[in-house]
Amino acid sequence: MKRLLVFALLLLSALAPCNGAHASAFQDGGKRVALVIGVSAYENVPALPNPRNDAQAVAAAFGRLGFEVEYHPDPARADFSAILDRFEQSLDGADIAILYYAGHSVQIDGVNYIAPRDTRLTQVGDIGRYLVNVSEITAAMYSKARVRITILDTCRDNPFLETARQSEELSGRGIKVGLSNISGPEVLNETAGADVYGSVIAYAAASGRTAADGAGDHSPYTQALLSFVEEPGLEIGQMFRNIAASVIKETDNAQQPEYLVRLTDEVYFKRPEPSQCDFLAAAPMNQVGVPGVEFDRIDVARAIPACEAAVEKEPRHPRLLYNLGRALDAGGRYKDAVDYYARSADLGFVSAISSLGVMNMNGQGTPQNFARGAELLKKARALGSRAARISMTSADFSVLFEKDEFQAVQQKLNEAGFDVGSPDGDFGPRSKNALKDYQQAGKLAQNGITLETLDSLGLVGIIPAYELN
Repeated sequence: MKRLLVFALLLLSALAPCNGAHASAFQDGGKRVALVIGVSAYENVPALPNPRNDAQAVAAAFGRLGFEVEYHPDPARADFSAILDRFEQSLDGADIAILYYAGHSVQIDGVNYIAPRDTRLTQVGDIGRYLVNVSEITAAMYSKARVRITILDTCRDNPFLETARQSEELSGRGIKVGLSNISGPEVLNETAGADVYGSVIAYAAASGRTAADGAGDHSPYTQALLSFVEEPGLEIGQMFRNIAASVIKETDNAQQPEYLVRLTDEVYFKRPEPSQCDFLAAAPMNQVGVPGVEFDRIDVARAIPACEAAVEKEPRHPRLLYNLGRALDAGGRYKDAVDYYARSADLGFVSAISSLGVMNMNGQGTPQNFARGAELLKKARALGSRAARISMTSADFSVLFEKDEFQAVQQKLNEAGFDVGSPDGDFGPRSKNALKDYQQAGKLAQNGITLETLDSLGLVGIIPAYELN
């Protein structure tokens, strides 16, 4: 039996601005800071030809892009205290922060270190005496900046590896070629509880592999970075994909860059020129510098044809596909809206993933499918979508429930160790207290029987079919 959903929280969450906390950071480019380090003049191992050239060129490019740049060629270990102090101070109020490093690196016990010019590695004490843990630099970025980008053009053939292996003290340590896994906590600071969304981690070579220094003035990776970094309208997620493809092609597949992009919305070093579609259908607090339009104020008669024309010119542009879906949604053309949301979502556009999840939950333009809707909303929330988080935590589905559904919730709470007594379908004070205790223990929102809670209990399937009024 279908039941009428008389509140509209779930529907409204699909229409809300899609990136809340971080969305306004790039309307005017914001404050941008970069720490750029290149080490060529190693004192205890052969010098590297290109890292200093690489870093100098990258620092100049970031400067032209409006970054406040801290550029440090060939620093010694003793220089890093002052370098990190200045960088941390510059991060106050930063919208984008970048660490770029070119030079040697060392992976020890799964932790990534960069090697200053005076590095030697012959005994255990040398690790702390000479090397710099990457997380020492990135920790301040993660605590202060809205978007954090770490670019490590390193992994050159490691001359410290052989001396370390010859050392009786170091031979038993996990010293390896290249950098550790890109999702490691020493890079993302997950162990410190930092918010990893709004981050990009980029390695010049895959984990555990080496990268070429390059036969010309720049390494293959930095040459590709310089080719794309100042391109107007190039979203940085796409930029890193382009860089990887360029390096793979240039090195005949010998070097394969690795990157992890965890962004909740588009980010540009040089914003694109907004289209008429953006002016008429973009959500508020977007990344292209236009005011945006609230969902219920979209002029569908103008927005739909403008976005159709934009998509015809760029049929795989995720933002434009999403804008068209949004305009069609506002015009009540739900089936068409679902099609464009899906095309945008397939290209990784987080707002489209969230909206598609809501359409599945509500049965608008697609058969009502709670499992699929919850899956999409969880994915979008995991990627940092505020709208998806609202959808998961704001609607109390108990207004739809009758005895059978309440009994199912009670049974699961009992199985989880939160005693409700006999699961009789009477969801009284004892059951409500058990629910709150369960939510508190699981760090779930305490807003009644939410989609988040039902998913945690494995009960998404008990939601009765409903219709929006």
